[in-house]
Amino acid sequence: MPGEAGACHNPAVEPNGLSLQERKQELVRAELFNAAWQLFGERGYEATTVAQIAAAAGVSRRTFFRYYASKEDVLVETSDELAEAMLAAMAERPLDEPPLVAIERALVPVLESRIARTDRLQTIIRLLRESRTLRRAMLERHALMEERLAVQLAVRLNTDVAKDSTPALLAFVARAMMDTAFNIAYDHGRGDVKALVAELFTKLGEHTAVRDRTVR
Repeated sequence: MPGEAGACHNPAVEPNGLSLQERKQELVRAELFNAAWQLFGERGYEATTVAQIAAAAGVSRRTFFRYYASKEDVLVETSDELAEAMLAAMAERPLDEPPLVAIERALVPVLESRIARTDRLQTIIRLLRESRTLRRAMLERHALMEERLAVQLAVRLNTDVAKDSTPALLAFVARAMMDTAFNIAYDHGRGDVKALVAELFTKLGEHTAVRDRTVR
């Protein structure tokens, strides 16, 4: 029936469930994101302006602020995405795995896909080393990730994050391992993520063992 056919087909909705307007917004956001990254890579973070990013994306400065509160937000968005990926990877690990084993095995796939993007990795590490403002913003995002990861680890350990410091300590270790792996990959061109992460955890274990022997 005509009425039923009309109800089943809405030309304003894409096959993926997004409306044409939402699809357009996604495209504009992607253009801004890519333009910002290209300019940051070419000119550096401090020297790049919002106006330049908007112009490179073919939109107005006003349009930029519909999608991002600042140029800083474009970069820290990558940290938010990384946090979500790490939390999701940890959630997939079996609950009976020891926490450090779960962290190591969750880190590998999360890092592999990002370290493989050599150009993006080189840009973000260089920008972080050049800009104190950006480092501070990233540290704030990392702190939020640690808090959420600690809550997740508390469930795994069947403990209370408000009373037991273990989940917070393990969350910090996870973040430290992540940052260290990124920096080693950048400084030494390491792409063998699984081996790199295994080395880091082995060294942590060795130094923990040395401390145990010394204290005793």
